[in-house]
Parts: sequence; C-alpha cells; structure tokens
Amino acid sequence: MERVRNLTLYHKFAATMIFLGLIPMLILSIFISNKMIQDYKDALEMQYEQAAFYVGSSIETMLNTYDTISQMPYNYNYGNEFMMRKFQAYDNLRQILHGEKYHSDDWEDERGIEMETFLQYVAGADEYLVAVHFAGVDAQKEPLDFHYSNYSTYFKGMELFESAFEYEKIDRESNKLILIPKHNIEYFSGLNEPVFTIARNYFDIRNEIGNSVYVGTLFLDVRMKRLEQIFRSVRFNGAEEIYIVNDAGDCFYSNVNEKIGVNIGTVTESTPEQLVLTTKANKYGLHIVVAMDTKTAFSNLRTLQNLMYFILGVSILALVASSVLFSKRLVKPIRAMMEQMGQVETGNFDIQLPVRSADEIGILSARFNQMSEALKKYINKSYVAQIRQTEAELTALKSQIYPHFLYNTLEIIRMTAVENDDNKVSEMIEALSVQIHYLIGRAQDMVPIEKEIEIIQKYVYLLNCRITCKVQLLVPGNRNEIGNIMIPKLILQPIVENAYIHGIKPKNGNGCISIETQVTGEDLEISVMDNGIGMNQAALEKIQELLQGDDPGIKNEYNWQSIGMKNIHDRLRYLYGEKYGIQVTSNPNVGTIVSVRMPVTRGSEHDKNDHS
Repeated sequence: MERVRNLTLYHKFAATMIFLGLIPMLILSIFISNKMIQDYKDALEMQYEQAAFYVGSSIETMLNTYDTISQMPYNYNYGNEFMMRKFQAYDNLRQILHGEKYHSDDWEDERGIEMETFLQYVAGADEYLVAVHFAGVDAQKEPLDFHYSNYSTYFKGMELFESAFEYEKIDRESNKLILIPKHNIEYFSGLNEPVFTIARNYFDIRNEIGNSVYVGTLFLDVRMKRLEQIFRSVRFNGAEEIYIVNDAGDCFYSNVNEKIGVNIGTVTESTPEQLVLTTKANKYGLHIVVAMDTKTAFSNLRTLQNLMYFILGVSILALVASSVLFSKRLVKPIRAMMEQMGQVETGNFDIQLPVRSADEIGILSARFNQMSEALKKYINKSYVAQIRQTEAELTALKSQIYPHFLYNTLEIIRMTAVENDDNKVSEMIEALSVQIHYLIGRAQDMVPIEKEIEIIQKYVYLLNCRITCKVQLLVPGNRNEIGNIMIPKLILQPIVENAYIHGIKPKNGNGCISIETQVTGEDLEISVMDNGIGMNQAALEKIQELLQGDDPGIKNEYNWQSIGMKNIHDRLRYLYGEKYGIQVTSNPNVGTIVSVRMPVTRGSEHDKNDHS
C-alpha cells in the first residue's frame, strides 16, 4: 500500500487507464467468447438431440412393424383347395411343423410346401424384406429349417446361414424381438447385399405359463436401405459420427461404414475433444449415439474467436500506448504547476503560469493565475475581516449574557437588603463577588466542569436567600470522574436560571434542579432537569424554532425568556459545529429537561488549578 501511495500521478494515471480499460475489455471478451461457445454448444446439442430423437422414434416405429410381422407364427391360418386347416390360430404353425393330421407317406413334402407358402406370405408383408427363414426342431427334437427369398430360389446351405451371424448364441428362451447386426446375405445364390436380421422365437404355448416349449425361430432379413432411408430424412452437417447401438455396443447402423456390424464398445461421455450425445434406449434396447470432434464442430466459431482475440490484442496495445503518451502530456504541465505552487507557499504571489492550450490543463493554468492574483489582492482584507467578524459575534453573545446575569443577581440582593437587615447580605455579596470574578475573561474560555457547578451552587445560594420556598440543587455521580473535563464558561448557569424562573417559581412551592453528566464515546452530555410546571407542546415548539433559527436571542416585551439558552446554543455551534448544542424536552406539570451536548475536552491538572 505504501508503494502505491508513493507512485507518481503519471504512473497512477497510466496504470488506471490500462487496468480500467484492459481488464474490463479482457473479462468482457472472455465472457462473450465463452458465452458464444456455450450457446453454440447448447444449440448444437439441442439440434442433435432433436435429430437423434426423430431417428430413434422412426427406428422404433419401423421395429414395431417388424415386431408385428415376426408374430405371424402365432396367428397363421392358411388353407388351399386340398385342405383347410381348422386348428386354433396360435397353434396352426406348430401342427404343420410336427406333421400332425398328415396321413400320407409323403407328408414331409406337404409340410415343406406349406412352410414355403408361410414364408412367402411373411416375405410379402414388407418391401424391404430380402429373405425369411424358420429354423427349429420337429416333434422328435430333430433340427429342421426352411428358407425363402423373393430374389433367389437356391439356398446354399445352413452352414453359410449360421456363419453369417452367431447363430448358436441366439437366446432360444427369449420371447422378445431379437436384433442381429449387419451381415451379408451370402447363403442365397446371386445375393450379396448387406442386411440386418430380426428374429423371434416361436413356442408351444399350450402348456402352463412359464413352461412353454421351444419350437423354432423366425428370421427376417431386412435391407440396410431401410435404415438408410430413415437417416436420409434427417439433415446432419456431415462432421459427426452417428451410431445405432444396443447396450452391448453392437452397431446396427452408422454413417461410418466400417463401424456397421461391429462392436464399438461402451458409449463414452463427452470430453473436451469430443462431444457425445446419447438417447435413452427404446423398448428394443437401441440407442442413438451422435459423436463429433469439437475441433471440427467449432471450427468456424474458433476462427471467429481467434479474430476477436486478435482485435483485442491490437486494442490492448493501442490502449497501453495511448495511455502512456496521454499520461505524459497530462502530468508534465501539472508538475510545472506544482513547482510554481511551492513559490506561492513562500508568499510569492507574482507567479504566472504559461497558458498553451484551451483544454482543461490550459483552463487550470489560467485559473491558477487568477487565484494567485486574487490571493495577493484579498488575502489580508478578506481573511482578517472574517476573523474579526467571528470574534465580534462571540463578543456579542458574551455581552448579552453578562448584563442579563448581573441584573437578576443584583435584583435579588437589593430585595433581600430591603427585607432583611442582617449579616446575610454580606454573605450574598461575597457569593456575588465570586460570580463576577468568574465572569472575567473571554467568552470562549474553557473551565473545569466542577468549577461551573460551583458557581451554580453560589447562584442557588443567592436564590434561596431571596425566596421563601427553597430550591434544592442535586449533582449526582462521582465528581472525580468529571473533574478534568473542560467546558465553555457560563454554559450551565443560564439554564439553571431559566429552570427556576420559568419552571419552579410559577409553582409557588419548593423545587428541585438536578445536573447529570454522561460521557458517550467522544461526546459529553449534561442534562439540567427541574420539576417545575413544564411546557405545553406549543411553547416547546416555539423554543425549538428559536434554537434552530439564525436570529440571535433578544429580549421581547415580556421577559428575557430563552435568550440565555439561545446564546448558549449558538456558542456551542460556533465552537464545535452544527451537530452540537441544546435540546429541550418538557411535559406540563412534570418538568423540563435541557440537554447540552458537546465534545469531550479533558484538561490537565494545571488547567484545573488555574481555575481553582
């Protein structure tokens, strides 16, 4: 912190210009850049999520169609001119496979004809079906298989069929649709195109639920063009990789040809290098995965970002250079002005700065010259006059209090001398002489608070000598705690006088005046409380208006009421500021409290002895 304070204005201004311009610009650029990338990423993710959802929904709709087709073994019921099957629909195909109710010796040929008819019936259900197969067991658990294709009449053999995909690993206990990834249909002569296969097991469901016997599996070979058709209906930007995979990671389709039909492993989360979006698995266990390289996906945005950083860098260099040059141009005339100010401090007011421009620096130089001339011309006249005016105002306040105080005191002594021809008069005169001696000095003289209280006690003594009813003065608290606190002379006596004249005297009875002091932080508060007649709200507002006004306290046609408190209030404001002075609170038939607030001023033992 000390180093910062010792920096010159040039360095401070240059640093301020750089940091106030550079840091916000840098923060704003980084924020805008990151916000732009994040918004683009969010929009890109939303776009691909919608596209992936559409693809997933279309695939699920397609599989629903093939799911319905694969259930044909349970509702097949076919008849021709030679025979009409009247079996229950769900069991008709099983009876055909097991040869039930065939009576001729060549019933196996009849079964083959009927199975070919069934497969041909299934193959005609969808234009994308290339071939249909049924492989299972007969009544003696011996293997049997049937094959049909709309595009070839020669089936090469079961070995090629089984080797095209992992035939032996098919779960023959599952009653759900089975999906087999891409493979080539090489088991029919003249056919060698990629297909994916949909399979469903067929069971003898005449037994109890959960105890169905396996009969066979229906296989549907579907052209890959069926999946391609779905993907062609969705627009992608070409920079992404799209996969249709199951939970095991087998890829059914992708725009990356070498990934179709292979296991691509577990779907990964997004990384800074790659953005990955994965849909939830549909009811057939397939996910749509979209993966893209962030460098490629954000290439255009990165180019824009780099351009923005380049412009930012050029702007920073320009800002630094202009800040340094402008700081030099600004500080140089200020330094010259500072040197001339040193001459003014020594009393040389003949200094004149050169005015070389019409900007703020030129205006400041001209104003400096005017100031020097004005100081030279008016310093003695204006400054001295102000000091004398302040002293005159304080003296006027003082001159108003002294006659007021002496008039009332002498009136008490005069009336007592008339009524009492005894030694009490000498004691009263002695008390008066102490008070007159206390009054000698300047109005702003500071005295210990205990000395001010001692003078008030003399005044109350004189007062009790004059009146029949007695006034009791209470000064609670430890006098040692406030003994070294100094206050302006004659601050409390006019308040005590007002308490008697306007509070206790109208009661025609005994009264009590209490003086309490309290130190709060750096402030001293002295409260003068009486149990007199108090004031109503109208009278209290009138006094408050007088205290807050700028007019001095003056004697009106009735009495001297409020003149003492007004003068005390003005003295405190002159000495300490507007926040200090007098505050009055009162309740009718209860009494009045006058609070005097001023800063705490502690004196030395020497000051205390000087006023003893």
